[in-house]
Amino acid sequence: MKNWFKNSVLFLALSLVVTTGVLACAPPALQQSEESRADKIEALRIAFISQQLSLTPAEAEKFWPVYNQYKNELDALRKNYQTNGHPLTADQQIDLEQRKLDLKKKYKPLFESAVGKEKVNQLYNLEKKFQEKLKEIIEKRQEMRENAQGRARRDLAPR
Repeated sequence: MKNWFKNSVLFLALSLVVTTGVLACAPPALQQSEESRADKIEALRIAFISQQLSLTPAEAEKFWPVYNQYKNELDALRKNYQTNGHPLTADQQIDLEQRKLDLKKKYKPLFESAVGKEKVNQLYNLEKKFQEKLKEIIEKRQEMRENAQGRARRDLAPR
């Protein structure tokens, strides 16, 4: 059962990466909405965390409701600090980081009761690792798009 669950999560993650890669090369009219893109990223986050933490079905059942509540509070906190393109002041940045830290402290015992201390230690590191991997993928796709646009311009240029 455990191998099946891991394989399913891995297959889901790979499928989403391939799908989003194909859609990233599609003309803008065919690209999915921001909301759909966010849903796919969230699905990748879930697959990544599940695989990396090696959650058992019982752990996953306890963990994900708590994690989703945590993510909702974190997202709401970030939304409160959105400034319509203006950079945050130093005081706002410090306050935001302190509130995020307070949220992590609040949820740490809840996560521990769901999956244990060792997996919680991994969790906070995995979130950062996921963000880094996501940034890497976005940068590669942007580079691919720019290269494809450059080739298209060269192909269409008069000779």
